[in-house]
Amino acid sequence: MKKKTKWILLSISGFLLILLFIQIYYSNVMSGKWSEENAAIKAAQQYGGLMKKDKTYKSVWDKDSIYWVVTGKDTENQDIIVWVKFTEENKPLDGAKAVHSEPLSGGMSEAQMRNQIKSDLPGSVIERLVLGMYEGEYAWHLSYHQNNETKYRFYRFQDGSQIGEDIILPNQ
Repeated sequence: MKKKTKWILLSISGFLLILLFIQIYYSNVMSGKWSEENAAIKAAQQYGGLMKKDKTYKSVWDKDSIYWVVTGKDTENQDIIVWVKFTEENKPLDGAKAVHSEPLSGGMSEAQMRNQIKSDLPGSVIERLVLGMYEGEYAWHLSYHQNNETKYRFYRFQDGSQIGEDIILPNQ
């Protein structure tokens, strides 16, 4: 082989090896999150009536409010939301008591909440809007930026009414 061909093959092999190590590292880092998410989906299917998953996300407010929220369809093809409570060890609580499901029609959808937030907080920038638990109620957690401040606000899932006062994060 020519010297140039050897260097090209060696460079391609090295590049592919680097990609392989990146993939292995990424899979190793994400495996914990993926196993938590799969456990939440399984619990939502087993105890919450979930048939088809659309979206999942984790919501943590304090040590007693660690939830994975799963949205999707139930057996009647209706939109539902399932809250699965987790422990501090990132494991779902055992049994049906750890799972709560409601039809989306029984509360405020994400689109409805975003519209309400636009009218409640004109000029604010939504950083994150997720369902979770706050002060014992199923709630929308809003993180937003307004007037050079980052704030949290909570809305009840059922009717979109505000829970408590805004929490202002200290400037960093």
